[in-house]
Amino acid sequence: MHRFSPLRAYAMAAQSPRLLAADALLAPPARSLLPLAAALLAPAARGLRLAAAALIASAARSLGLLAAALIARPTRSLLLLAAALPAPAVLAAQAHPMPTRDALLAPWLAWEEGRYDDALEGYLRALEAPGGEALVGAVAGLTGESFESRELAPDGSGLRVAGDGRWASWEVVEDGRTLTRVVDLANGQAVVATLPGGGAAFVDDGVAYRFVDPEPGPALVEARRAMDQAAGRDAFVAARSALERAEAVQASVRVRSLPSGSERTLDLGGWDPVALSAAPGGPLLVVAYPADGDATDLVHVTAAGSRGLGLQGLVGVVPGPGGAWLAAVVPRAGGSSVVLVDAATGRRRVFEGRDDPAFSADGRTLALRHREGGEHRVEVVRIGPDGAGRPDVVVRSAMEIADPTPSPDGRWIAYAKRPVHDWELFLAPAAGGAERQLSWEIQHDQFPTWVDGSRVLAMKGEGRHRRAYLYEVEGGRPVRLHHNNTVRTIAPEYEWAVVPGGGSVFLVSERDGDTVSPERGVYRVDLTRPVGRAALRQRLESALAAETDLRARGSRAFMPIADRVRPVTEAVSVARIYAYADDLYRFGSKFITRPGNALAIEYIAERLREWGYEPELQWFEPRPGLRSANIIARIPGTVDPDAVYVASSHFDSVERGPGADDDTSGTTALLEAARVLKDHPQPATIELAFFTGEEAGLLGSREYVRRAVAEGKDIVGALNNDMIGWSNGPRLDNTIRYSNVGIRDIQHAAALFFSDLITYDALYYKSTDAAAYYEAYGDIVGGIGSYPVLGNPHYHQFTDRLNTINQRLVAEVSRTTVATLMLLASSPARLRDVRVRRVSGGHEVDWAPAVESTVRAYEVRWTDASGALRTTRVDAVAGGARPSVRLVGARPGSPVSVKAVNARGMEGWDWARATMPR
Repeated sequence: MHRFSPLRAYAMAAQSPRLLAADALLAPPARSLLPLAAALLAPAARGLRLAAAALIASAARSLGLLAAALIARPTRSLLLLAAALPAPAVLAAQAHPMPTRDALLAPWLAWEEGRYDDALEGYLRALEAPGGEALVGAVAGLTGESFESRELAPDGSGLRVAGDGRWASWEVVEDGRTLTRVVDLANGQAVVATLPGGGAAFVDDGVAYRFVDPEPGPALVEARRAMDQAAGRDAFVAARSALERAEAVQASVRVRSLPSGSERTLDLGGWDPVALSAAPGGPLLVVAYPADGDATDLVHVTAAGSRGLGLQGLVGVVPGPGGAWLAAVVPRAGGSSVVLVDAATGRRRVFEGRDDPAFSADGRTLALRHREGGEHRVEVVRIGPDGAGRPDVVVRSAMEIADPTPSPDGRWIAYAKRPVHDWELFLAPAAGGAERQLSWEIQHDQFPTWVDGSRVLAMKGEGRHRRAYLYEVEGGRPVRLHHNNTVRTIAPEYEWAVVPGGGSVFLVSERDGDTVSPERGVYRVDLTRPVGRAALRQRLESALAAETDLRARGSRAFMPIADRVRPVTEAVSVARIYAYADDLYRFGSKFITRPGNALAIEYIAERLREWGYEPELQWFEPRPGLRSANIIARIPGTVDPDAVYVASSHFDSVERGPGADDDTSGTTALLEAARVLKDHPQPATIELAFFTGEEAGLLGSREYVRRAVAEGKDIVGALNNDMIGWSNGPRLDNTIRYSNVGIRDIQHAAALFFSDLITYDALYYKSTDAAAYYEAYGDIVGGIGSYPVLGNPHYHQFTDRLNTINQRLVAEVSRTTVATLMLLASSPARLRDVRVRRVSGGHEVDWAPAVESTVRAYEVRWTDASGALRTTRVDAVAGGARPSVRLVGARPGSPVSVKAVNARGMEGWDWARATMPR
């Protein structure tokens, strides 16, 4: 159901020759008017489209901005909005460009509008048509990875790559011990060594690592106990420092020769090691404590011995290529300084007030960050045979700057700068000259690393969902480095290491979208091997099969109640949602200690009373003298009222801002869901819970669940929405955060058939209000939110304001939530306590009876000895007895799944699962 699409109008306007010609005649602030007008006018007057934008462009060209500002008020609003946004080329820079080839235009539009089945079919046709080989790169970049990627390990962290590109390593934890795996990159990436320690640093004859004695002494035992018991930030910091010191006492540095496998322990002369570092061809550097001190120093280790460099308390060290120089960051009053040390002579230069040092690959350029007064600078220091020169200013800015990084030959400096709200990538000549902006999207772009002399690797997004992109120095579209090649599941990345020479990149990623389990895979992306047509075809066919299956299952699930769901979802009003948001916004911060919290409680309760609810206010005291309340609206079930489904959002905000997205957006979507659902009770009970105190430590959700458990409330499914109102362009998209795959797929279907929302997904509930549900009731969690895909740069800022929210996106989430609740509360819940045991001639499977009174049968799905999937139907048992079935010929170790079917033929929304004994 797509009411309109501004996307096509926007893209056409941005790339139309007529508008591009007009664009060239306008001053930069006016340029964004052209495509923006076409996009924004599309829903109001669909026939206007490109012609309207062209007329406005003509008016702006002939009259100038001053005259254009005098035209009709709606158009004037567009002009004013346009002036605040980047030019069309800027806005389009990070989006997938609209193709100029006719073969790709229709599938591109379908993809951008979330019609993935149409898009995938179109791309497959385009690849098979004459000239399809030339389209591989464009289609691969849109639908997943552009380069071949290989998993090296299912879990790992602490990536290291040798300076000559021969070796790489990562750390794993097994049985509580840190191990380091070393691979030979020149010999099929085989693991050639497993080291009993971590913190590896590659040196000329192998790899150095820190070994901690596995038998802890009394001091280390006590430090670990204090760390486990630390409460509060100050106590945690102190305990962590004490633990680091105690571990260092029991640590040593070992060096493993990779060619021979021999190993030796270094004599550090009484220093207690903390961390290791080394540059290609350079000596080993060890951050260490002196035997009788509590301030770290940097220890220079050579065959001749070890010596401290007198850099007490350093907070970072960057060794220069070849080891001739090193740059250390040391704290100073009011900031930090960079100390540049000649490793051979000990001679040093101190650059006061600087940090973020980075060397070029040739070792002749050092980049620094310098803040003085209100000015931020990028500086370079040239290093020659006679030593280091003075810092030369490359960039001056009133905007915050970070991570200056020289190109391998020192000609360019890449860095991050914060023009307004988000970090963007910039490039400047090291010799001086105009800077260029490389990235343009509102999501953060940070941590530039040079892959080679013409490409920069950088990380897009917030810490919970960063993705690596490649940027060409000469311009062009950024290229996504890594993905899982599915349509809907995200793949957060956490670490990156470039192999010298630029041929490949190592990274750590939750490629399967599972952010809950501790494992994070290690992958190598081969930049010399673009994805080929055969592999791309296989990717598209697999994605199409998955998307077709998702839609078919969703359609079947909703078919019995679709006619009842549609009018309820269509009653959701964007105008009402905005009105709620406007009212709540006026309360300012709704943090649990601020007056706005109590005002929001009364406001939400009063709206619910207006619609006929009798809201429950769950007053509690998070600490003595501080009171706040959750607000609960209840729609009793008409058939099985003891089965309860909950949808929740928190209404509080951080202390520093009004929280228009975090989480007034979720609150207003839930308010509107409460309004439209009021007169539409379902077979099971629905509760709509407005939580307080999320930003103070998930207080409201934990209080709600505590009371629910104490009351014996049977919560069989829960949705938690948080931060749903930020849009990054014309797409109305958000992420399903779930523990339960059945609820996940129902939410996808609800979005597909009853809204214009485009949904992704991630297994994610930790550190959210959903965690309380999971901890008490198990795997029953779904919901929608922007993170772990957190694109909103206003997150937890005072700028999280009403004018940054896309209220239509909030409405689409509300529709999706309403449809999901109606389906869940009309279907059998997931069954409980499935048991399997061997019996004579086969296996017996039994389970607890369904909680719903209308269940008439059960479906049992199992695998026979040949590997074929079988389904057995079992009638419901009267009187509360456990249903059971005997399966003959089931494959040992295979899964068995059970779900209930009610009198209307509606199946349970998820399978209950067990495993056949071997």
